[in-house]
Amino acid sequence: MVEQVSWTFYGYQTPAGGKGVQEWFDGLLEEEKDEARDRIGYLQKLPVAQWRKPEFAPLGDGLSEIRFRVNTVNKVVRIYGCFWPKHLRFSYSLLLGAEKKVKNPSHHVAEARKRLSRLERNEASVHEFEL
Repeated sequence: MVEQVSWTFYGYQTPAGGKGVQEWFDGLLEEEKDEARDRIGYLQKLPVAQWRKPEFAPLGDGLSEIRFRVNTVNKVVRIYGCFWPKHLRFSYSLLLGAEKKVKNPSHHVAEARKRLSRLERNEASVHEFEL
């Protein structure tokens, strides 16, 4: 029997309560939000072994990205994230959202890694993400 999965998505939250990824998402154009919802909704029902390109790519050291294209505005969007909180099964946390302008912007990856490190050191937390 195949195990039914349903992932819960979280957003990075600063110690001061800032919800930057949620604010970034809320500020997207409606077409961009729809594509993000479609991509996340697609991954939400899949076992992690089926999370792969082009929708998802591991970046190493626990960091990964969810990717999607918004054809109406000719934009590629990446949401950097990680499988977090570790103690919760089927949980993935969104660390940073960004438009792809170059292959893999090192400053976006560096910032996402910093946020993951803060989670691992319990210096930041997550909130349930609202799509």
